Amino acid sequence: MIEEIEEKLSNEDVEIRRQAVLMLKKHLGAVEPMNAVRLLLMAMQDASWRVRKTAVDILLEEYPVESYINGLIKLLYLEDNAGARNSAMEALTRLGRKITDYLIEAFDTSNNDVRKFIIDIIGHVRDKKAVPLLIEALKDEDENVRASAVENLGNIKEALVVDALIDILESDDLWTAYPAAEALGRIGDRRAVPALLRALDKSTLREPALRALSVLGDGESLERIVRFITDKSKAVQQEALRAIEMLYHKGVEENLITGTLRKVFGDKVIDILLAHATSSRAEVRGSAILLLGLLKDEKALIPLLELSTDEEFAEDVKKALLFIGKEKPESLVPLFKSEDPTLKRFICDVAADIASPVYYDIMIELLRDEDGHVRSLAAKCLSNIGDYRAVNAIKELLTDPYIDVQESAVEALSMLKDGLDIEEIMKGLHSENPVLRKNTALLLGRLALPEMVPALGFALKDDDVSVRQAVVKALSLIDTEDSMEYLIQALTDEVPEIRVSAALSLGARGREASVEHLCLLLEDSDDMVRVAASKALGMLGRKEAVPNLVKLLSDENGFVVTSAIDAIGKLGGEEAREALIRMLSSEDKEIRRTAIKALSGFQNVEYNILPFIKDEDWATRVAAVEVLGGSSQSDVRKEIEKMFDEEEDPVVRKVIENYING
Repeated sequence: MIEEIEEKLSNEDVEIRRQAVLMLKKHLGAVEPMNAVRLLLMAMQDASWRVRKTAVDILLEEYPVESYINGLIKLLYLEDNAGARNSAMEALTRLGRKITDYLIEAFDTSNNDVRKFIIDIIGHVRDKKAVPLLIEALKDEDENVRASAVENLGNIKEALVVDALIDILESDDLWTAYPAAEALGRIGDRRAVPALLRALDKSTLREPALRALSVLGDGESLERIVRFITDKSKAVQQEALRAIEMLYHKGVEENLITGTLRKVFGDKVIDILLAHATSSRAEVRGSAILLLGLLKDEKALIPLLELSTDEEFAEDVKKALLFIGKEKPESLVPLFKSEDPTLKRFICDVAADIASPVYYDIMIELLRDEDGHVRSLAAKCLSNIGDYRAVNAIKELLTDPYIDVQESAVEALSMLKDGLDIEEIMKGLHSENPVLRKNTALLLGRLALPEMVPALGFALKDDDVSVRQAVVKALSLIDTEDSMEYLIQALTDEVPEIRVSAALSLGARGREASVEHLCLLLEDSDDMVRVAASKALGMLGRKEAVPNLVKLLSDENGFVVTSAIDAIGKLGGEEAREALIRMLSSEDKEIRRTAIKALSGFQNVEYNILPFIKDEDWATRVAAVEVLGGSSQSDVRKEIEKMFDEEEDPVVRKVIENYING
């Protein structure tokens, strides 16, 4: 058997080599452990990751550590076989703390690479028993070993480690002092703060020291950090800015930050920060904009507003302006005079969040602005201010030429509902203007008062389609039995779009009483109505609808079929399962793909789906792998792993890789 396995391990076929490895597991008692370990270590040198991974799994599961530990360490010496080295490191890391003593002993080698590998493995394992070795490695003759020791010490939070790293930080060895500062930041022990502050005196260590201080620093270290935003090195300036922002988020008081900035730089601080606000580094720009906001200096208002045109930083600018505007709302007033519609929209958006009464008169005037976005934002701001005097002015926007403005008016008025004359509003349902009738219906829906249902129900007879659509939407927002009856009535509307809206509304309501009516709609002459009915039944979750939905699987319209498949998948049950399995044989790839996804919630479908991992359509292969990812069947997993070596599409390979690693 040993000869047979050795012969197969030399075969050109990857799967044959992998099966040879599996033979060792199948015949554990027939192969002497020493020979089995030798063959597994040989397989860990294979060119295929699948063979190596299988060997590692069997080795770790079936044999004692002492039988192969030396063999694993020997693999670390194979300079011409990166795969073997990686597999050995993976195995050693997986063994965890049980191999710390072996690694400590193996560290006594003249091979620089192996010493570094051992330090890296110990760093992953994080066994405190190995701390003395890591500290010893800080004096290693090889700079890569020293640097790796420093980096990995940062993963172990021990007082002894902090002291050692501080010693290195204050040494003259830049190669290790630099990562020592980074490691101290990760450990998070504030005993390192004085040493990090001293490290700021060395230009070569300022960047990592500032990064560490952004985590460990506090108000007491703020002034030292602040001074470096004008350092000769742009990189140091940027790290200082980021550190100040981090300290703010950690809870250092706003007044202390702004007071320190003004103490160090005086009035020049605004110009300094504005220069950083145009940095090419996004995080630096964000930090500078935040600090400009905290300073609440009106000189920064116009420059900040101009920065808002960059979409990437618009949100940061908005936060900065909010800092200023919430404390000094009147300071933003001059900004509304901008002739640039984009800037005017932006400042209106800021004002809407501040919602200060200072802006009331300005917003009333802006309700008549030539720009529709400005009118919408003005309505929003007025509703947030909450002054009922604005109701009549906002009502005029219900017939605005732009739909977006109309929608903003509806929302604003619904927020000012206590200032509305409901009887006066309801008169809009009888207006000669269909736009007003439509928006009145939408507003009544937003108000959600049950007593409005009869008037809305009567409006279902409106001659204008857009009005009837609005009425259906309004009724869907009022949860009463009467409103549901009107929605059922709307299922018979002559316009398909109305029937679609009514069906989806009933599905969202989740009332069992509408199942029968929706099932009738599955036979509608309009494709989209049948689609909507399918979706609605899927939302209701009633299994009695499955037979009716199954009939749609022979529909001539593919979209109708896929919608029915989705709904059947949600409803579940044996009849649904069998129907979906039948759809796997469809010639339409979209239907096959949808059926595969719909089967994800069913038991015992793995072998029905498995053939589709070789489907000619890449998206279908992806769907199959995603559904099979939850399978506990070992042979299913093996087939997917085998598929990885054969798959050429990068998207599919990525999905398989996630499945294997997950």
